[in-house]
Amino acid sequence: MSGAAGCRILLAATLALLIPSAARAGPIPAGAEVISDGHGPVAYRLPAPRGGWYLPEGDAVLIDEGWWTPMRPLPTVEGRPTALSADLLDGIRGTRLTAWSMGDITLDGTDELVVSFRRPFKRNHINRTRPRRVWVDEEGLSAHLGLYRPSDLSEVWVAGTLVSPVVDVAACDGGVAVAYGELDDPAVTESSAWRWVVFGFVPMEPLPGPGTPTCVDIDRDGRTEPAITGRS
Repeated sequence: MSGAAGCRILLAATLALLIPSAARAGPIPAGAEVISDGHGPVAYRLPAPRGGWYLPEGDAVLIDEGWWTPMRPLPTVEGRPTALSADLLDGIRGTRLTAWSMGDITLDGTDELVVSFRRPFKRNHINRTRPRRVWVDEEGLSAHLGLYRPSDLSEVWVAGTLVSPVVDVAACDGGVAVAYGELDDPAVTESSAWRWVVFGFVPMEPLPGPGTPTCVDIDRDGRTEPAITGRS
């Protein structure tokens, strides 16, 4: 996160009283780490007793490589319009499209198309480690997520086989926000974000329970961050 990353400080609970209530979602807990910028507080997170950080209980925004609780509104940044239809199934080698979005995921200055889809199950060196029933739905289809060039639908990257299918996705700058479901149940069970790193994605820690993937520009730098809303 440019600009804001160098402005982190630890705030005591008394300092929270100095921040106008209109600028924050609620009181800052004691010992919280806070990110601020020229417009005021951006987000905070709480250290866990044995190392690491507690996950946000409500809405969450991914900053750098961790989840933070936002301290200002999270206006959704509308994704690029993407019209997909059944005649494109052959282009992405899918049988059933689940979700899709488009944005500059690889930060190369051009938009990529991210698609969650199902296709007939095929064995590979990774999914051979577990029984077939773990990977397929009641129709015998496995779940995948792929990244494509919109101009010709050529593959940039495709996930081998997913145990928890992506049922909703938002393409952000440098990554995607995702919601997971079950192979035979589209209800959201948890959510997360995937950071694009050179030639593939690195999944972040999942957030339990329902949530809606979106992209926000919480630090107002013109680049969007993956976020999960609707968790309260």
